[in-house]
Amino acid sequence: MRSFPPCLTLAAILIGCCGCEKNPFSGTFGSDASTAGQVETADVNAADVNSADGDSAIDIVSETIGDGRLRQRLGDLFERVLPTLEETRQLVDRHAELPDSSVIPFKLDKQSNSAQINELLDQAIVALSISEVSDYRRRIREANEAIAQSQTNIADYRRQRVSASWAKDQSQLDKVNPFELSKEALDESIASEEKEIERQKAILVKLKKTFAEELSKIGVEVDQEGVESLLSSVSGDDIVTMAVVFDNIKHVTAQLQELTEESGEALDVSKRYYGIYVVMIHVMDRIQKTFVRDVHEKHIPKLKEFAAQAEQNIKQAQTLIKVSGGDRDVLESNIASNELTRQTAGLYVEYLKRNAALIEKENKLAQKKLATAMNTYDTVKLSSDVAALMNTGRRDFETLMKLKVPSLREFNNEAIRKEFQRMTSELRAGR
Repeated sequence: MRSFPPCLTLAAILIGCCGCEKNPFSGTFGSDASTAGQVETADVNAADVNSADGDSAIDIVSETIGDGRLRQRLGDLFERVLPTLEETRQLVDRHAELPDSSVIPFKLDKQSNSAQINELLDQAIVALSISEVSDYRRRIREANEAIAQSQTNIADYRRQRVSASWAKDQSQLDKVNPFELSKEALDESIASEEKEIERQKAILVKLKKTFAEELSKIGVEVDQEGVESLLSSVSGDDIVTMAVVFDNIKHVTAQLQELTEESGEALDVSKRYYGIYVVMIHVMDRIQKTFVRDVHEKHIPKLKEFAAQAEQNIKQAQTLIKVSGGDRDVLESNIASNELTRQTAGLYVEYLKRNAALIEKENKLAQKKLATAMNTYDTVKLSSDVAALMNTGRRDFETLMKLKVPSLREFNNEAIRKEFQRMTSELRAGR
């Protein structure tokens, strides 16, 4: 998603626009604003985890953030996202009055206004996608990358070992040459990397457990197989981001409700804050629609290409076997490999379809909420009970994103899991 420039502080908006005197999160914590698209670190960063030894590293990753840090994160979130939501609200307000289209160059119409709204909604999604869940997801990736790097190092050391000399056979010059390692030195390096792999695997077990617990806190029910599916699938990142965004929307709604109550429900302030609430429902609608569109228009077609290419390779290998046009053993191995690709692509397509159906169902509910909220927004001009309306909306958010993420049960098959992950890497590279 696109990043966006630093926004105005919330204090300036509240004092200048609505007369409110305080940020609900201010007075205790500083405004250590983070840029959009960056993932906030939790109690420790990945470098701290990776540099820790044994059990202490595992203990660190299972710690939960304190109330003070949570309040600071929510305060930073509120300051970061509110200006974008406010700007979007202004565009939504003028939309109905604009012509459907215009032949005059650069004259504003509904089409160009919608494009501006969508761009701002994307910026809001970036700002709302930061949480502890995002941090654990990042740290899991870093642990996996560390394991992959150690495995690469081991392969390199073993290659070097083939031509290396035993220490007793090395010349004096070779012994002081850092690029001429003995077999013993390479064996020690291999053992060290193997130990590091085991350490990272132990950390991963704890990280994944905590990741599942954090997901549960924001309404995503997921078992261990579901965690593996989320972390390994091209749709997993989007589902997690969606859940994080919705959870943060609930927190922002709660603060808008509080500010509305503190304003004495002055109509101009109430209308402004309810308008921002309406924009957040637009955010929900956009992120869901984008997810479903990407599944059907990008990911599934690409997977079908993988399967079609595998089918073509199988037929070609079978033809070569019939006419004795190649090494039979190699060709049969190629057939088996392509059968695995075809099977995994089919499983992947079905998995993505289940995810898309799940989100489509949620989006139908969001559509109803959006229609109701837009109608209510016009009514707010005459209403003095906006805080109660927001409170109802916040409770709706709590039930709207209660997902039971489908698992890829075939993940207990090591070959399918590896092929699944390979396809995910290709799909992500093509995004």
